[in-house]
Order: sequence, then structure tokens, then C-alpha cells
Amino acid sequence: MRWLIAEDSLESRKGHWFEYLQGFAKKLPLFGDEVEIAVSRSAEPFIEEQLGARRILPESAFSKMSDDAPGWKRYARIPLHALRTYGSLKKYFEKSQPPDVIFIPTVLIHHLLGWFFLQKLGAIPKGSRLILFFPGLPIKSRDQQPTLDGSPTSKLLRLLLHLLRKEIVQGKIILGVETKAMLDAANRIFSVPFTYFPHPVDPVSFNPSTHDSRNPLVMACYGPARSEKGSDLLVKAIEMYLTKKPETQVRFVIQWIDDFTTPSGECITLPKSLSNNPRVEIIDRFFDDHEYGRRLASTHMLLLPYRRSSYGLRVSRVVIEAMVNGIPVVTTEKTTLADQAASYGSALLTVDEDAECLERCIDSAIDRHKELMERGIAQRIVAREHFSVDSFRRILI
Repeated sequence: MRWLIAEDSLESRKGHWFEYLQGFAKKLPLFGDEVEIAVSRSAEPFIEEQLGARRILPESAFSKMSDDAPGWKRYARIPLHALRTYGSLKKYFEKSQPPDVIFIPTVLIHHLLGWFFLQKLGAIPKGSRLILFFPGLPIKSRDQQPTLDGSPTSKLLRLLLHLLRKEIVQGKIILGVETKAMLDAANRIFSVPFTYFPHPVDPVSFNPSTHDSRNPLVMACYGPARSEKGSDLLVKAIEMYLTKKPETQVRFVIQWIDDFTTPSGECITLPKSLSNNPRVEIIDRFFDDHEYGRRLASTHMLLLPYRRSSYGLRVSRVVIEAMVNGIPVVTTEKTTLADQAASYGSALLTVDEDAECLERCIDSAIDRHKELMERGIAQRIVAREHFSVDSFRRILI
């Protein structure tokens, strides 16, 4: 098969897009497939060099989602980005060999409108299948039932999917999601079928370490600190634990690149008690090449108290990285992280948004680390098979 993977969100090392696309670029040729990757015109040169990517797409829509632009400007960006997407891809299709599969890993309403134009105006080559992947959807829970959030963009999303129903039913367009919870919610709400695809993650190339009782147990949280990831809860829980057990032989590693603001407007800063504690390592920068893999290989447990309001439906790549490497996690109950860890990993669950419960879970995880690590190692074979490019590709064949 010949693939075109189009991802304008990939402009730098922020997020997980580079590692995600790199996995497809490396693995698909092993099955005899051809792969071409299109990225934003603003992508850093290393992306073009390492992935052989073509910088032809408009600037990332995702990177502007959290800026402070007024509402009218945010809505105006939708048709503008859609038209730019249409123009850049129409030119590409006119000059390039038709792909068998067109894969869009991150679909926002900006992209969906652009691909709607490409489909309805006949710019997509005949015989090409289009996979529109939705890492998130405007769905909330009401009375324990999924429903659209009622925003203007959610209504436009529903309309566009309805207008594409014919192509979706015919199999020309495949709507993809990455969790079973999101699949169930989307299929209840929309009048078109969605398909579950596993999120492929390669295990680290370094040999994961087992815990030697002579060395500290390493518990870590990697990635920029954010409210949705419960970073504020995590530092509170670690503070409480270190206050109760100052002589602990545990080493905490926290990646805290910038402070952040909660939805209520509170600015969260890293407590000085942690930045000055010899049992805590603070990483205040993005990782260098291969550093993340080395870090994972030396980590015995990941601390992921992600908020249910953000991760009740959407996927977390970090928990999958933990599972394929056999690393147990402390995470939040009734989230997709907990669901996936129950089937493919090893987890100890904490109550949502409860720093005291999280502190107790950290304490319990330390006491039970051997048991949790043994289960994680046993489960990683199943996790590696499921969260693979091979498993993803087999759904299309």
C-alpha cells in the first residue's frame, strides 16, 4: 500500500507527533508499504531531515487552540485553515502518485472542513481511502450519558459528518478513534460509524531496568506539567509523602518546563520544597534525542494522576509507553488510562482530583512495587502486540 500521512500539528518536538509519525515511517516499509509524510510549512528542519517529510501544509491549527485570541478570530480560523488545507493538498494530489491510504492523525474541525471540501469537490484521487483520526471529540457526560457539548463547532462537526455519511458507509472515509470509551460515545451520538484503532508505540531500544534494592526506586512523571494531567495534584501528593517519610529511598523525577494556569485561573508553580529536595529531580527542558527512551528505561513506576474530565474518553500515549515497556503506573480510576492498564498493563488506581488519596497510592505502590513490576513485565508482550503499527494496519486489510 502507498500511504500519505498528513499532519500539520507536527512542527517541533512538542507533543508526541514526531515519535508517533516516526513509528509509521519506520514500520510500514517493513510490510512493503510506501510512506510519504506531509507536515506544516513551519516545521523545524530536523523533521524534514529525519522523516523525509514534505513541508507543504498550513501552520498548525492545534498550536493555536489555547491562545488568547478573541472568539471571532478563533472561529474565523476554521474556514481559513480549511481553505489552505484544500489548496495545499489539491496541488499535491495533482502532481503526485495517488495514495491507497490517506491518514490524518489529528483531526480538528478546521481539518474536517478542509477534507470535506477535498472529498466533495473531487480532489481526492479515486480509490484512495481517507482515515480521519479524532484524538478528541466535543463530547461531555450528562447524567452519565455522552452528549455533544453544544458548542457551535460541535454542531458543525455533526453536520459535516452527516453530509459525509455516504462516503463513510461506502468505506471511502474511515472515522478513527483511539479508545474504546471514545468509540462507544461517538457511535451513540453520531449517525455514522466510528472505528477503533490502537495507538502504536514502540518499546524503548534500551533495556528497562529492574529494581535493585541497593538503589532508589525511581517514580516519575514526564512531559510538560498541565492541569489536565493533574500536575498540581502530583506535586502536592509528593510533598505530603516526603513530609511523612523524609528518609525514603525513593527518587522522584518530575518534568516541569513551565508553570501553568488551571481552568479557574489559578497559576500553579513548582513548590520550592520539591525543587530543593535531594530526593527530587526536576527536568526543566524538553528532552534531547533518545533521552526520553533512556529515562523510561531507568524508571520503575510512572505517576499519571490525569483528570477524568480530560481523560475520560481520550487516549494517553504515556500510559501506552508504560505498558509496552512493562512499567507499572499510578493513575486515576474511571479514565482511559485505567481501562487500558487493566487489560494491557499494571496499575494502582487513585480517586480523581484527590491529592491525599494519591499520596496514599504512592505509598502503597512503593510497598507493592515488586508485585506491580512483575505484572507489568508479564503484560508487556500483549501490550506490544496490540499497540503496534502491524495491529493498526491489519484493521485496514
